[in-house]
Amino acid sequence: MQYLLAGAIALGIVMLALVWRERRLRARRDLMTHILDLADDFEKELLECRKRLREMPALVADPTTTNATAANASASAEAMVANALRDLLAHRLWLKGEGQQASLEALAAARDALATAKSSVQAQIARLDEARADLDGLRDVRDAIDKATRR
Repeated sequence: MQYLLAGAIALGIVMLALVWRERRLRARRDLMTHILDLADDFEKELLECRKRLREMPALVADPTTTNATAANASASAEAMVANALRDLLAHRLWLKGEGQQASLEALAAARDALATAKSSVQAQIARLDEARADLDGLRDVRDAIDKATRR
């Protein structure tokens, strides 16, 4: 009877260890999936931001003047996007090489850093949209003035 009880206790301990291990593995897998999904979304947002930045000089362009300041600002912002894309690539390479051995805390920190960076880019895109709307409005006003002065 004692052997049966000891065997049942040992089996219970083994089962608890297996359940604990499975939960940790599932947590790691879910966290890695979430990080990779965030990285994909972040990359899409960065590419969209770069696209919108490239459209800005055309919106700012005035046929009668050159706007070097806008071009310089756009180039600087594009360099920041390129750096962010390089950092994202480094992040992905780190995940590929070290992700399976990294602690859950390190993975959670990586997830949080990506989420913070992504929200920052979303704010920048919103500001670009506002600037674009302002420029479109100014261009419409300029066109109306040009049209009125031609009459």
